Amino acid sequence: MVFITELVLLSILSGLICFVWGCISFFTGIFTWVGFSGCTSFFIMNEKDPLKRAMKSFVSNVNGSFYAFSSIYLSSIFDIDFVTVFLTTGFITIFIIYQSKTELFSCVPACFIGCFVTFGLNGDIKMAITGFFCGAVLGYALEMAGIFSKNFVNKKKQNIDKAA
Repeated sequence: MVFITELVLLSILSGLICFVWGCISFFTGIFTWVGFSGCTSFFIMNEKDPLKRAMKSFVSNVNGSFYAFSSIYLSSIFDIDFVTVFLTTGFITIFIIYQSKTELFSCVPACFIGCFVTFGLNGDIKMAITGFFCGAVLGYALEMAGIFSKNFVNKKKQNIDKAA
């Protein structure tokens, strides 16, 4: 009798889902790592409901993108780039941490992920937002794979116990 564990099934399903994401990102031109950054934000969210986690991670990432884009824009207005980038990132850090007292923006790491990715994309906010949305969907899909794996294995165990 072949018995598959929850971890093995989850690993296989996660690998397949990530493979599909890699193919989608390759053919659409979306940077794969941006989606995986959004997916990481999904998994650091402190929410039980997977749909709320997906929405909250996306909103937090986009919020961070807004701050990074603002910093890039403000630094382009002045002629001393490095000074204004340091000043704006300092102020942005203050705002990001302060806004964490609100429920929607309470996950500071996800906001910083959004900020860092947008800086890494040189302010390409369209790529960032698209990738973060895909990452939230990816995280949700992986969470659903985990729930499916657990339910599938538990059902198999119950059937084996009944047969014994």
